[in-house]
Amino acid sequence: MNSNTAQYSKALTAMTVIESAVIELGTTFATVQQRTSVDDAMIDALVSAANGLAASATALKAINYTPPA
Repeated sequence: MNSNTAQYSKALTAMTVIESAVIELGTTFATVQQRTSVDDAMIDALVSAANGLAASATALKAINYTPPA
């Protein structure tokens, strides 16, 4: 496995963990307890982080390789 493949695997594993947590929160809000204003603020933070991650991941496609001199 090359280093890029290992980095992609690590990132995708982390994203799977985050996705599972978000799904679990959805279940909690639907069946266990009502969201609070603190929950809404934390959800906003998750959305902001996800948007930042999406922008950073998209920006990877714009990077051009420049071999070392």
